[in-house]
Amino acid sequence: MRTIHAVFQNDGDWFIARCLDVPVTTQGRTLATAKKNLREAVELYFETWGEPKGAKTMKEVYLASMEVAA
Repeated sequence: MRTIHAVFQNDGDWFIARCLDVPVTTQGRTLATAKKNLREAVELYFETWGEPKGAKTMKEVYLASMEVAA
C-alpha cells in the first residue's frame, strides 16, 4: 500500500480529482465517486508505468489560496 495526495475541486456538476504524486486526473458526479475513480486510475497508472524513478513520498501537503496579478 502507498499513500497518495490528491486535490478535489467541485466544478459545478462534477468533482475533479487530481493526484499530486503522479500525473493522474479524473472526475465523478459526487466526491465519493471522484475518490473511487482516482483510486482506480492511480492503481492502473502504477500497474502500467510502475512508480516513478526517484519518487519520494510526500510527508505533508499544504493547500493555500493566493492572489496574483491577472
